[in-house]
Amino acid sequence: MKIKTRELWNQAGTSYTVYDMTTSLGMTVSVMALGAAIQKVAVRDESGREHPVALGFENMEPYESCICYAGATLGPNAGRIGEALLPVGPQIYELSKNDGKNQLHGGVNSLSSRLWQVTSVASCLESASILLSAVQPDGLDGYPGNRVYQVKYTLEDTNWLTIDYTAVTDIPTYINMSNHTYWNLSGDFSVSGLEQEIQIYANNVCINNKDHLPSDIIPTADTVFDFRSSRQLLSRIRSAKTPVCKEQLSIGRGYNNAYILNRNQTYRPLRFAKRPGELKKACILRDKKTGRTLEMMTDAPALILYSGGFLPYGMALCGGASSFASCAIALEAQDIPDVMHLLPDNYRLTTPEQPFCRTIRYHIS
Repeated sequence: MKIKTRELWNQAGTSYTVYDMTTSLGMTVSVMALGAAIQKVAVRDESGREHPVALGFENMEPYESCICYAGATLGPNAGRIGEALLPVGPQIYELSKNDGKNQLHGGVNSLSSRLWQVTSVASCLESASILLSAVQPDGLDGYPGNRVYQVKYTLEDTNWLTIDYTAVTDIPTYINMSNHTYWNLSGDFSVSGLEQEIQIYANNVCINNKDHLPSDIIPTADTVFDFRSSRQLLSRIRSAKTPVCKEQLSIGRGYNNAYILNRNQTYRPLRFAKRPGELKKACILRDKKTGRTLEMMTDAPALILYSGGFLPYGMALCGGASSFASCAIALEAQDIPDVMHLLPDNYRLTTPEQPFCRTIRYHIS
């Protein structure tokens, strides 16, 4: 496999290098240093035509503004923290607020808006990889600890994409990294992402208050959140009957809920590394018309299904389409949102003795 580079520009004339990794099966994954983000995921059909299946832009302004976190690395925390208050031991740290009274995706100076350093670029016959790193000082956006982060993207020639996150700190802190790629497997972003079918390996889901913070955990069975078998997102939304389900879909403009992943769903192991925790099935996303599937696994405890209801209209996308609400859906493998307040017993800190590690793994076929 080979890695090629190209440039994307903003209107001020600043260029950013994009690294394209392509498999022999015709899948391309493009990564850039701004936000340590996935700029493009595309597949080729039998005629050789390229179809983007991840939401991306051909200019840099949407990435610079983090307008929808498309493809970005989320951190130091993925999701919201209620009241922007972070307990670490006996101390409560006041975080920056960028979502009303709460903090979203790590605050104003999050890793999504950071220009990372490309540490290494490597390729061989069977795989290609890009390693990026970033540093955040103690106190930035309120988080304790001088922290060093790394993200490694590895694309195997079998169309498996692995994202490995690691982070170290000099004092106890909270780190919860993830990726925010939006998917539309049809390859046509003029088609709603709600036309896709999804199966999620979870029996329980968080329901949210009006601030999009979890307020309770309920069984998915016999609700609009039941994706234990493959179901179309749009048909599930239209099936909402109870006041609770209707209210949830209204708050999220569709889905924006955390699924608690089942623990006993093991899946294909990693070739290149031994993990402290097993990788488990998270979900399978399908486009019925094209037959494309996205299989996803992770060692994270939860998966956020965000059906893109707050995506803005009219942004120019890769492939020539324009964005609209729910033109693609995000699947965010992470901790349970606001876990320190919702489920304190499940709250885990990163310490000098216990670095942060997380893996997300995808396969497109």
